Amino acid sequence: MKILYKIVCVSALSFILAGCAKDDTARLQFNIEGAGNKEIILSKLSVNRIDVVDTLKTDAGGAARYEVAVAADAPEFFYVSYNRKRLASLIVKGGDRIVVDVDTLGTSLVVKGSDESVLLSEIEREIYNSTARFDSLAIAVSDAAQADDQQLYEKLNKEISSLYVTEKREAIKRLMSNPTSFTNVILLYRRFSDNLALFADNMDFIYFKTAYDSLSPLYPNSAYVKSLKNDADNLQRLVELGNRLSEASELAYPELEMPDVQSRMHKLSSLQGKPFILLFWSAANAEQKMYNLELKKVYDRYAGAGLNIYQVCVDSDKALWASVVKEQQLPWINVCDGRGASSQALAIYALQRIPAMFIFDSEGNIVEKDQFDTAKLSGTLARLF
Repeated sequence: MKILYKIVCVSALSFILAGCAKDDTARLQFNIEGAGNKEIILSKLSVNRIDVVDTLKTDAGGAARYEVAVAADAPEFFYVSYNRKRLASLIVKGGDRIVVDVDTLGTSLVVKGSDESVLLSEIEREIYNSTARFDSLAIAVSDAAQADDQQLYEKLNKEISSLYVTEKREAIKRLMSNPTSFTNVILLYRRFSDNLALFADNMDFIYFKTAYDSLSPLYPNSAYVKSLKNDADNLQRLVELGNRLSEASELAYPELEMPDVQSRMHKLSSLQGKPFILLFWSAANAEQKMYNLELKKVYDRYAGAGLNIYQVCVDSDKALWASVVKEQQLPWINVCDGRGASSQALAIYALQRIPAMFIFDSEGNIVEKDQFDTAKLSGTLARLF
């Protein structure tokens, strides 16, 4: 038995050390305890989707080997799964010799031959714990809204905001302490929730640009590194656009043309001639849904005089948005392009937060912003009509 143990150790060590020269092939070895003579799935992240690379058959001891073509200057994200459960996430580049030791539950993961993959596993554990905490708070917020417990509702929302700030602060620490780590791609494109990216502020272009400047000399052909530059440039342009809009006279407004629940297109300019409201919102936010009910009372008071509302949902879940619009029987124009945080409407108006409101007079001049107090809103509309 001791002789066999030595042979196995020497074999694993030689696998890691073999072929030190840089090439366009990575060699992966998986040792999965409890998965003898089973099938495991190797998949790869392809920018915005995960594709299956191959199905591997383990031997009686749960071991499997695989060679994959990947450039040394363009790392890729690979995942190994068993029985629909992800066991390990890897950052793989040409020349790597990686050994993964893990059980079928993914609870005893040890990765050798890739410090980047070890760091990725650590980051993914932190993201998992944060996501679990957010999901728990989100459920509690929804329950508080349904119970009409405003004090608890506000307290829980503050906890979510605090969690967001903490997670972003920790991510920035990692970015700054490991500027050349490929895991920074995961950090920068991480989502705090379905509707909010962790780095969602236009000023975050600084972090995207810093990461690109650090990674591009090492990985010039990586699609992910190139994306960092594209997004840094786009965010910087939005900052510049926002500055121009804030400095410009509020005598005109950017045009919007978006689809409603029936996919009919509506132009914002079609409302001009009477005072109107432009409102950005999220159908996934319980407080904003509650505000719709208050806004309906204001709308009913002035609709006869010609008031109209152009409400833009910024969610990516169009089915949820459509169901809320129908359930609440919202009588005004309600539109959504389903692009979420990437919506052109957000970019055009350079919005930093949601909800956001613009009140226009009959000539299209913005006379007030973010007036969510319905009593004060009614006063503004009374003066306009």
